[in-house]
Amino acid sequence: MSERPSFSRSSILIGFCIFSLLVLFFIGSMIVINQRGEQDSPPAYTQDIELASHTSPVPTTTSTIFQPLTENTQTPITSAAPMSVCAQAWGIQPPAALPEWLSTPQNAESLYTEVKYVILAGKLISFGIVNASDCPDGGLTGDGAANTCGMEKAYSQVVSWQNQFDQEILTAAQDNQIPAQIIKRLFAQETQFWPPNSFAPSTYGIGNVTSPGIEPLFMWYDDIYQDTCRAVFSQACVQPYHALSLQDQQVLRGFFISQYLHAYCATCPNGIDLEKIERSIDYFAKLIVANCHQVDLILNNHGFSTETISYEDAWRLTLANYTVGAGCVINAVEDMDLARGFSWEYFTEQLTSDCSVDIYINRITSE
Repeated sequence: MSERPSFSRSSILIGFCIFSLLVLFFIGSMIVINQRGEQDSPPAYTQDIELASHTSPVPTTTSTIFQPLTENTQTPITSAAPMSVCAQAWGIQPPAALPEWLSTPQNAESLYTEVKYVILAGKLISFGIVNASDCPDGGLTGDGAANTCGMEKAYSQVVSWQNQFDQEILTAAQDNQIPAQIIKRLFAQETQFWPPNSFAPSTYGIGNVTSPGIEPLFMWYDDIYQDTCRAVFSQACVQPYHALSLQDQQVLRGFFISQYLHAYCATCPNGIDLEKIERSIDYFAKLIVANCHQVDLILNNHGFSTETISYEDAWRLTLANYTVGAGCVINAVEDMDLARGFSWEYFTEQLTSDCSVDIYINRITSE
């Protein structure tokens, strides 16, 4: 009986020593593991940079809008080696040397222009962004464009306004694989970068599109079509767009235009929602791509192989389809003799006066 307390104290002492050794061994193992983890894993900020470079376009040069996170995170697109989803749709190999109007520069600064847009200047004066009160007739002509004095007053703002969307244009061109110059020149020709607010006929957004004009977007971009269906009808559309009733088609187009393209805003500075214009540029780029596909379909349906058409003429035809609509293009193609093949000059000869596009196309394609 007298030895039992002595044995218990020894057991407790031995157990405590063993436990202490195990704790020390465990702590040492964790230190080694943590040290290996620090050596094998990149720092948190490096992982953030890699993630950013895979989730958003990074411009190749520093701009006032976006700052590049790392150097050489994006392969620059040059006019000699363009990405062209439309060329793929047509089955046409772009030429090695492209005209400027079919090029995409390496940075947004190269899209800079200093054109004296008299309609844009008139809008800037009319909306009070430019003060031309000391000019004859307030700086405006009878049709709302700027007169000579008005243009002098507005010129610096005209230059600033026409270049404020250049980064968004470049990003949309890169994301959708079409020439950036096409996008900017189309906006310049359609609206001079000021969205319309007219009702004869009603046109919308910086790309000046009519309600029927956005139909190709629903036909060739099923995700946009279904997203719009869910927003309007609270469910996806089972039928393709062209199979819907005319009323449902109009409802979908009206909703899409009001949400994404129409830029007038009563509570916005100067009545224009600039952020909405910026967001809409990607949709207009996609609409141009959809017109590329529609042109390919029209030509193939009428026996013309796009492989026999020049890259430049395929783009001219796409621009014509965008501005005067597929009806004009289809009627002209139907009147062409298949044996003569396709050329831009031959095509324009078949256009009726209300479908004429020569001046429009020439302004976009001129160097």
